[in-house]
Amino acid sequence: MKSKLKIVFMGTPDFSVPSLKEINKIHNVIRVYTQPPRPFGRGLKEKISPIHKFANENNLDVSFPSNFRNNKEVDELKELNPDFIVVVAYGLILPGLILQIPKFLSLNGHASKLPRWRGAAPIHRALEEGDKITAVEAMIMEETLDTGSIVFSKDILISVNDTFKSLHDRLSKSMPKVLLKAIDSISNNNFSAIQQNNSGITYAKKIDPSEKFLNWKQNYTSIKNKLRAFTPWPGIWVTHNGNKLRIHSINKYLFNKDYSNFKPGQIVGFSDRKSPIVITNDYKLFEINQIQRQGGIKMNSAEFIKGYNMQIGDIFK
Repeated sequence: MKSKLKIVFMGTPDFSVPSLKEINKIHNVIRVYTQPPRPFGRGLKEKISPIHKFANENNLDVSFPSNFRNNKEVDELKELNPDFIVVVAYGLILPGLILQIPKFLSLNGHASKLPRWRGAAPIHRALEEGDKITAVEAMIMEETLDTGSIVFSKDILISVNDTFKSLHDRLSKSMPKVLLKAIDSISNNNFSAIQQNNSGITYAKKIDPSEKFLNWKQNYTSIKNKLRAFTPWPGIWVTHNGNKLRIHSINKYLFNKDYSNFKPGQIVGFSDRKSPIVITNDYKLFEINQIQRQGGIKMNSAEFIKGYNMQIGDIFK
């Protein structure tokens, strides 16, 4: 039987858990690195990351340094003498000194078809831009952001009905296979890494809180794509009569009515289901299917407006 390789795994969110789980089944995960516990909720009780939780439940050694500038942390990692470092959505930039520690290589599991969407939020940005395809890729890590050569890649089609959650979950489940194939081929010296193309580079910048408010200068397609990209997190919000409202789902609507004098974001009428119909910047219409008041619960729009006053001509901002 082939001996298990020594793996140091670095990751933090739910997205990383399937990769750690599958790698741990086949190889020897000698240490897990993750982000430290953070204050969470109204009581600001410290909450550990999903990777930290998995490590605890599976008796894996876990560490959560704030950075790798401490010589003690670097020396400890060297003493582990890992065959690979595998990183999936860790949240810390690793210096070159760390990347050089493994016997073989440091690998990153990235959720895009590189060089498109290097950076922090590749799933959000792919959906927001209406991409039709993405990928899960095992990349050799370099000090620069997501620039390394690709060892293995698997294309993932993006459905018109995908939201962040559905695409996130498919990519998360597909990632372990490409990482394990990369580990196996590299350890057997049977691989050829492909350098990234210098054209088509885009950057998936981190989500800014200001982005969760709808931009009424956008057309219908852009609004729809943004809603897909930001559902369920961080959500899409509008303001109406001073109240913050979250829009959960919309669909295109055809209305036999003259709405040429209405402005983007304005309610032009109500559907047969009593849901508000809103006009976009390109004079298309959408029906709001589900809506939520800040601090409230998600509701069908028809039920929501039974207890909340909306009128034709009202403007969402």
